[in-house]
Amino acid sequence: MIKKIFYGWWIVMATSLIHFWGAGTFFYSFTAFFNPIINEFGWSYTATSIAAALRSVEGGIASPLIGFATDRYGSKKLLVTGAVLSGFGFILFSRISSLWSFYSVFILLSVGVSLLFPIPGWTAVANWFVKSRGMAMGILSGAIGMGGMLIYLINWFLENFGWRSTLVIIGVGFWVITIPCAFIVRHDPESLNLLPDGEEPKKTVKDHSEGPTTDSAAEQQSFTLSQVLKTRAFWTLAAIVTVSGGAMHSVMVHIMPYFISADLGRSKASLIASLMVVVSVLGRFGLGWFSTRVDSKMLVAFGLLLQASGLILMIWADTFWRAMLFVFTFGPGYGGLITLRLTLQAEYFGRKAYGSIQGSLMAIMVLGSMSGPVLTGMVYDAYKTYDSAWLVMAVLTFLSIPLALTMRRPKMPAGILPGTQAASSDKQQV
Repeated sequence: MIKKIFYGWWIVMATSLIHFWGAGTFFYSFTAFFNPIINEFGWSYTATSIAAALRSVEGGIASPLIGFATDRYGSKKLLVTGAVLSGFGFILFSRISSLWSFYSVFILLSVGVSLLFPIPGWTAVANWFVKSRGMAMGILSGAIGMGGMLIYLINWFLENFGWRSTLVIIGVGFWVITIPCAFIVRHDPESLNLLPDGEEPKKTVKDHSEGPTTDSAAEQQSFTLSQVLKTRAFWTLAAIVTVSGGAMHSVMVHIMPYFISADLGRSKASLIASLMVVVSVLGRFGLGWFSTRVDSKMLVAFGLLLQASGLILMIWADTFWRAMLFVFTFGPGYGGLITLRLTLQAEYFGRKAYGSIQGSLMAIMVLGSMSGPVLTGMVYDAYKTYDSAWLVMAVLTFLSIPLALTMRRPKMPAGILPGTQAASSDKQQV
């Protein structure tokens, strides 16, 4: 008899497709639209970069709310709503005619995409797995990285159909791809009377009215959001992801303009941008897999080292092959840090308030993701070179490594047992 596939892996598949399309089109491919929009409207690099900053501001404001709503209402409702709004947002984007309409539509589009990814998908996958969480998160994060392949495809559409028609194609793609996937998702295994990792229920001498339990699930520390905000581990992690995220967002927005300014041509620039995101899968999946075998803080330090080294290499990447050195260093570094942020959060704080905690982390990270792209654009407008921007980001990232090595798993507050009162408090909180 063929063993039935655990439903959690269907959740991973569905959310991976959602993240693949959402990240590949909205997040990574913005760099491909950068020059065509500037060429048509004559805006400065700084003015165009502000759209990415607005995306980050919206994310910072919306993330805690989306995290709260995910814990309260479940992932499915948010995913379906986000899929519908995202499609409309891209179609409206194709009709912009001024800088203010560009900003307005980008905010609306950001709201739709924020409902779609990443918090609802990350939360659902974190809920469905404990023992296999590193692998499951690695696959989901890897799907985001594979979305980088869409940069090259979308650049082909841009060159053959123009940027407005390309945006319509992307919008329709949201409806065709992400809506069916959203209906597959269930927020947690308990909703289907299952357990994380597909484990069999084990009876205990405790109260059985709360449903089936397993040893692995009961052993998980489950903090409330208010308890997490009082821990040093949360603020250390928040500082690290703010620096790392600021550098990553800056590179994502400006990577094609940067390599075009280095006279590599638009086609090679789009290929480099695609490869960098695709290669990030090595870090996303690899460091996620190692997180079950190696201390996570050591892996975070290693990811920061790779990312910082990649930024230094980017300064000298004036040929395609030098650019490949940057790609295979920066890509795995930032990709691995994304997966480690997710697994380390669950490892340190549990899964009961996962969405709310992740939303709070992303709200803080906006300080980097908002300021990084705009400041990078200002540097280019002022000096006609990106070099000093990459150097400053590299130094800040290097300085984050000792901070990562000081992280410690927080202790449960006195009088609270793992998986009991904390879990109950979470239910009251949401």
